[in-house]
Amino acid sequence: MDAKYNWLIDNGAVRVTLNTVAFALWMVMALGLLELAAKV
Repeated sequence: MDAKYNWLIDNGAVRVTLNTVAFALWMVMALGLLELAAKV
């Protein structure tokens, strides 16, 4: 990534938002895998 985006990552709100999105995606994937495992 370019250095011009450094301020974006340094922004606390942006970082929290990215972490929340990543966590939500991780939860969805984990639940999906559990559903698949339960069906087998």
